[in-house]
Amino acid sequence: MNLGYGHRRQELQGWDKKYVWHPFTHLVDWLQPEYEIPVITGGEGPYIFDIEGRRVIDGNSSIWCNIHGHRHPRITEALLAQTARFSHASFLGYTHPPGIMFSKRLIEDYLGKWGFSRVFFSESGSNAIEAALRMALQWQALSGRSDKREFLAFGNSYHGDSLGSLSVTGLGAFKKYIPPSGYVVTRLKGADELTAVDGNDIAAVILEPLIAGAAGMRPWPKGMLTVCRDWCLKNEILMIHDEVFTGFGRTGEMFAFEHERCPADILVLGKALSGGTSPLSATIVNSRVFDVFAKSKHVADAFLYGHSYSAHAPGCAAGIASLDVFRDEAVLDRTRGLIGILREVLETLNRLPLVAEVRQCGFIGCVEVIAQTNPENDYGLTEGKMVVAECWKLGLATRAMGNSIVLLLPLCADEKLVRRSGKILGLAIRRVYREIESKRVISAHKPVVTNDEGKS
Repeated sequence: MNLGYGHRRQELQGWDKKYVWHPFTHLVDWLQPEYEIPVITGGEGPYIFDIEGRRVIDGNSSIWCNIHGHRHPRITEALLAQTARFSHASFLGYTHPPGIMFSKRLIEDYLGKWGFSRVFFSESGSNAIEAALRMALQWQALSGRSDKREFLAFGNSYHGDSLGSLSVTGLGAFKKYIPPSGYVVTRLKGADELTAVDGNDIAAVILEPLIAGAAGMRPWPKGMLTVCRDWCLKNEILMIHDEVFTGFGRTGEMFAFEHERCPADILVLGKALSGGTSPLSATIVNSRVFDVFAKSKHVADAFLYGHSYSAHAPGCAAGIASLDVFRDEAVLDRTRGLIGILREVLETLNRLPLVAEVRQCGFIGCVEVIAQTNPENDYGLTEGKMVVAECWKLGLATRAMGNSIVLLLPLCADEKLVRRSGKILGLAIRRVYREIESKRVISAHKPVVTNDEGKS
């Protein structure tokens, strides 16, 4: 079977531009003949390799999924062992050991102490958010509060792209061409505005604990979770934590809500859930939520939602191996030791020209070049793209959200790699700054062009 690994970069890039449509991609730039698309052919630990053999730091953790580094031997072994048995079996009316044991490990080892009791598997973060929203609406109706049909969300949050999850997403750039539809959502800037909200129509509050990821890695004020939790309990409203991004160690705790010791009723996980190996997500609930569904007598009152690849067996097997890695390799302790190093790196970058602000939450870093006046609509800004392109040339793969550039290394990174990544990012920023300044100088000295009548 020819997977294209024997072909040259130019051939593959040509076919890519001819046959492929990539997600979140500005086609005007991407389709230009001179635009070079990185072709990834391998990975090892915190590195990816392009088709020409260049080793590049995975500074974006492969869109935030790669948690332990590429090709971790224990995770690879678990994947191979499971696929040798079977690759997929339905979880709709059937079960299998990987799905059972992964659920057991998640609850018994990590989440049971916070009140969570059941795991509902999906395929992506958006799917798992959809499940959480539907659960909340149905839970309210089954509890005799069918008038609670709306949701409350915060700021420029991001919760997914499917219709329901897009409803609670705040970033306007993703909704520009979607007609008003989906769920009714009240959107607040922060938890301090909750006191002015009438909770009688609200089914659930959804938020990203500690930090809004796709909005540009913007931390929330401390204590926000507790304020929201108290308000929800007072108004018989469910609380949903979207930890698709923050789950599994990135903030310094296994889950972000642990920093404030404030669990939700529904916890949504994805991305790193399978160790970054398989599309897998989970909507995890406490007994307060599950017991209402368990008492429903009619089929129509069951939770009629699911996906063909729910509880994908290889992904569950990889997820179990990922939990083993966390336990046996002291991953959280190592990550906590790197948080201060990342802070030093970001403080150094903050002194550079062009840099407007740096932001950090645990082992999550972000550098904003030229302040974004409107993070909701500034995804098309070019300076961030320019820095990312320079980073790739220098050996660091990362991603810009507008002018906010992410530094999000796999948790297998060490101090040397963190500092090296910071140096590459700094050099890229300096190069872009020089390019911008040179264009300004040229523009300032450019002669005025006049028409035939001598008018400018």
